[in-house]
Amino acid sequence: MDYVKYREPFQRDGYVHVRGFLTSQELVELRKEIHRFVAEVAPALPDNQVFYADRADGGRDVRQIHRMHCDPFFEAYQSHVKWTALARDLLGEPVTCRSPIYFNKPPESDFPTPPHQDNCAFALNPPHGVEMLLAVDENFDEETGCLRYVPGSHREGLRKHTYSGVRGFALEIADFGPEDAAREVAVEMEPGDVLCHHPLMIHRAHRNTSPDRSRSGFSMWFRGESARIESGQTDAYDQNAHRAQEFGW
Repeated sequence: MDYVKYREPFQRDGYVHVRGFLTSQELVELRKEIHRFVAEVAPALPDNQVFYADRADGGRDVRQIHRMHCDPFFEAYQSHVKWTALARDLLGEPVTCRSPIYFNKPPESDFPTPPHQDNCAFALNPPHGVEMLLAVDENFDEETGCLRYVPGSHREGLRKHTYSGVRGFALEIADFGPEDAAREVAVEMEPGDVLCHHPLMIHRAHRNTSPDRSRSGFSMWFRGESARIESGQTDAYDQNAHRAQEFGW
């Protein structure tokens, strides 16, 4: 597996779209395990690990699942050869994987993802890492709330972030404005595609306005061996995350 060809656009733009990253068989297996986790494992997890969206009919849908390595399948999946090879080729050095996360935007749910840079939470110095998001069940498109990137923003440093009140995305860029929005590129994906972005890439996503399609994604995050974690910055983020967990939406 050689993904070196994706390194140049990743370094230039701050993100890269790898179409058909997983084969049909690989996607079917991963999808089955994600659905099993959501149905059988998630209900027993604490509310600081699984976030829900309430439905009008009184039910609720899973919105986010963190620390999926608590399950044996996903603990082993952190070492998946294909994902690790892609991360290594993008960064040009050995990598370490962070625990997988499941992101879901249920149909007609009012949960936009605020504009942010991942390094406000990950605190890598230097910011040598990559976040990967795989489309699981349905297309990521304008209706379901695809990712929106500001190309080149990863070369402009870390912007000031402020408390957002959103569970799972506790901080947002304080001064995100029309100039940023004018530079945005909306990136649509099909199931099995993966989007990879730099820790300083500015990105967000609108709410899912589809009446019948969920926007479910599976995320793997990798840190290059040259990067260290600034514990003081992660502590500050965790304080905001706890605040959003208790008082946010």
